[in-house]
Amino acid sequence: MVEETLELRGIPLSHLITYLEECGGKRLGGTDNALPITIRGEGWQAEVQREETVTITSRFHVQAVFIHVRAHDQPSFDRLLKQFRMKVLRVGG
Repeated sequence: MVEETLELRGIPLSHLITYLEECGGKRLGGTDNALPITIRGEGWQAEVQREETVTITSRFHVQAVFIHVRAHDQPSFDRLLKQFRMKVLRVGG
């Protein structure tokens, strides 16, 4: 089993859940945003564990979301992260 905890900043929780579903996952349990939220795909599972405010400067704060990802094997893990990272990629301008 392969596991990793991801910290994603500045992306709304609802968007991250949608991205995991677009990667082939199905949300388990209710549709409310009470944490933790589990999303299961073929060969993998992601648990959205918590959301917290991170202070960058005294006036700049962003939301950080922590997602624990587990996969049955390395190829499943790599496939999920490749898809997910493309969805969360943000390019400055």
